[in-house]
Amino acid sequence: MGSALGDTGVQPVLDAVCQFLPDPSEKANTALDRTRDEAPVSLVPYSKEPFVGLAFKLEEGRYGQLTYIRVYQGNIENVRTGKKVKVARLVRMHSNEMEVNIPW
Repeated sequence: MGSALGDTGVQPVLDAVCQFLPDPSEKANTALDRTRDEAPVSLVPYSKEPFVGLAFKLEEGRYGQLTYIRVYQGNIENVRTGKKVKVARLVRMHSNEMEVNIPW
């Protein structure tokens, strides 16, 4: 238990996350290739590779339509034309609040 407001117990929780949860680059992700009888394929987090992603949630709410996507590798492109798609807005969600100005 901890409180960020009171700065109580936060550092031990962050230390435990770093110690017990793997770095995303240390975990191997695999997908199934539908064109080769669902043979396993290793996914590499690199933008030059073909796009592999998972849209895991669609939501219609007070912010309009939101699509939650996990991108494993590649760039998002238009399937019909092969051109890159310009995403209207990237946001970071925190509970029911949306952070629009992400400091990337």
